Amino acid sequence: MHSSNTLKITFVLVALLASSCSYWQTKTDTTPSPTPFIAAEIKSEIPFSTKEPDVFQTEIIVTTNNIADVTFTARNGANYLTIFDFRKETEFALLKIGDNRAFLINHRRKVYVENESSANASEAKSDSLKDFLTAEWINRKMEAKFENLGAENNLTKYRIRLDETANSEMIILVDERIGLPVKQEFYTVSGEQKTLTLSVELKNFSLQIEPKFFEVPKDYRKISSKEFQDVLRRDRTEQE
Repeated sequence: MHSSNTLKITFVLVALLASSCSYWQTKTDTTPSPTPFIAAEIKSEIPFSTKEPDVFQTEIIVTTNNIADVTFTARNGANYLTIFDFRKETEFALLKIGDNRAFLINHRRKVYVENESSANASEAKSDSLKDFLTAEWINRKMEAKFENLGAENNLTKYRIRLDETANSEMIILVDERIGLPVKQEFYTVSGEQKTLTLSVELKNFSLQIEPKFFEVPKDYRKISSKEFQDVLRRDRTEQE
């Protein structure tokens, strides 16, 4: 239940440009669309903030079966940046500037695609962090019970059980200095045995961001969606 919601954070932004680049369809076919985030902050008994900061940068690390997938995401007001396959040879970025401009960027090849369709670009926000902060029990309006397990080194640990279920639980670590959760662990429970199935963690979180992140370098070459697709496919082939 929880893994499907969290794993899609690495693909949700790419789907927004599907109408201009058919390559992304192969990504979204296997990843269901997330439940839309409605409120700026959920008003409930949740003992930590669920509001995305107006300015931030962070890495989001999703780990399953000891395999980590890293996404970099940042926001500066109305500008958003998400870098997929962060720090890998296959890295590429989705940049949204204002309400009507969006870019796919390959920094390694120094090329980019621009999509000026406001219907797509206006929705290209950092849903990856919002998904992390709001979590599945909010979107599904589940009954969640929070148990404070204590604090250490400014991190408060909570155990969360949903809808009185006994076969799963979550552990969330909240950094009290920023008031936000920085790690989520999802477990299946069978009797006395707990098995970690998925973890999602924020790394190098900062409330400051460099403006240069939200610019397409002037020496980068603009190419078509098809060319960009070919570049990504070639990069992935080289890594196989």
